[in-house]
Amino acid sequence: MSHRASITTKAALIAHIDIVRRALDDAILMTRADAWNERADGSSTRTVLLAHIEWWERRGSYEIGVMKSGGTPHRTAESLDQLNARIDRESAKREAAEVITSEAGAWWELRTLVLSLSEAELFDERAFPALEGESLQQLVQQESSAHWADHIKHFG
Repeated sequence: MSHRASITTKAALIAHIDIVRRALDDAILMTRADAWNERADGSSTRTVLLAHIEWWERRGSYEIGVMKSGGTPHRTAESLDQLNARIDRESAKREAAEVITSEAGAWWELRTLVLSLSEAELFDERAFPALEGESLQQLVQQESSAHWADHIKHFG
């Protein structure tokens, strides 16, 4: 669903993530209030899954901010599975309404940062050495549209 190869401009990237975001927003809105604490993916509830999405959106914003200021984002020694398990444990007691609001804020923060980037910052694979040859637009899609596509089926 990410269509990375066909996205070559900031306008196209924003249009793509906005379209995918509308689908996620619709799925969130269609989720019954009493279904947020039901297990939807293994042992994770819908609330935990949305908090997980929020965490990765905030991580994307953090990484962009650090790299734009010339730094290198901190990398954890945890494996991806260990990190995701920790994120889920830390989110387990959060209330659905708070997570829904907080995740929407995380998304808008990430989107606003993307809008502030130049075409070169987004698409030049040499712009940010910390990305080791990957373009920033790939990171943006990874932390937004591609990630949402992994979880959208759990809502609605």
